[in-house]
Amino acid sequence: MLEGIARYAASQGWILDMRVRFANRIPIRRTYDGALVFSGRGKVLLGVARAIHGPVVNLDQHRPITGAHGVYCDDVGVGRTAADHLIDCGIDRALFLQVRARRSRSEMARFRGFRQRLKEVGIAAAPTSIRNLPVAVKKLPRPFGIMAGNDEAAVEAIGVCRQLGYSVPDEVAVVGVDNFPTTCLYAPVQLSSVDLNLEMWGQRAAEALHALMDGTMEAGFQIIPNSGVVMRASTDVAHRLNPGVSKALRFIRANFRRPMRITELVKHVGLSRQTLQNYFRAQLGCSMMDQLGQVRLRCAMELMRRESFSLSRVAIESGFRDYQHFHRVFRNRMKCTPSQWRAEHASMPPPRMVATT
Repeated sequence: MLEGIARYAASQGWILDMRVRFANRIPIRRTYDGALVFSGRGKVLLGVARAIHGPVVNLDQHRPITGAHGVYCDDVGVGRTAADHLIDCGIDRALFLQVRARRSRSEMARFRGFRQRLKEVGIAAAPTSIRNLPVAVKKLPRPFGIMAGNDEAAVEAIGVCRQLGYSVPDEVAVVGVDNFPTTCLYAPVQLSSVDLNLEMWGQRAAEALHALMDGTMEAGFQIIPNSGVVMRASTDVAHRLNPGVSKALRFIRANFRRPMRITELVKHVGLSRQTLQNYFRAQLGCSMMDQLGQVRLRCAMELMRRESFSLSRVAIESGFRDYQHFHRVFRNRMKCTPSQWRAEHASMPPPRMVATT
């Protein structure tokens, strides 16, 4: 985040004072043209922000600053992204590991998104603390997934699972949040993590401050989307599957939006149809056609939740032949119609990023 801020500041010839961020103390110099504040560090930074006479950009949506422009992380979206990743791993049971005994507002929002997304596909997600993790882990049938509130907690989860004799990722898939390279790359099992797009977050905050200082924008807020999960070994469950099944799954995920025949899939994998079908049923508990339908349904549900597309367009965008085919498959799997599901689960898409320069 600081790199994004600093790069923009350098391009504009600003003098950027970072002493508060690093030393957590009020600088001697008190005259500033503006301030970028991540108030999560405590009351000192809030006090500094209130002392600034110029415009303020706040990067912490859970600690509002009166009159400040907000540039925020989509915490609910972070939870949904982690859930989608675990769904793609074939997980049908999950835990959310909170960092502290009392969850922060950010963690609560991430858990809400995580739980909502899993609920949409019929998976329950329970929260637990690091202290209670061993008990929670023992209660769940394997395999299952864990989303941690940040990368450090995810590394602790890997340690707990290994102490209990559980294999990561074969029996437990673990995903963190932040994608800090030092934490993720040197974990006992390299950690998959949601990338918060921190550099863009910092750059957009600096751009917003520039516009506020120039008087070309009024205070409001922007939402910065995450960049998805950077997948590493902690959720790389493909190696526990037959190589033919893994190859077939990759082909399905890359091509589900277009018409696809099972004969084409079988030819791509290079096994007989019956052999590949047997592997699917033994390792995934479903047929090849069922798996293709599940991937298409997940895409359709995400489009219905986020977009205002007609249901006919949702069907085509998700790879179904037409709306009638989509309706029939959806009703058989979800026990309700697409329109009924949309009425219950649809939400407005997050605000678009605002150009500030």
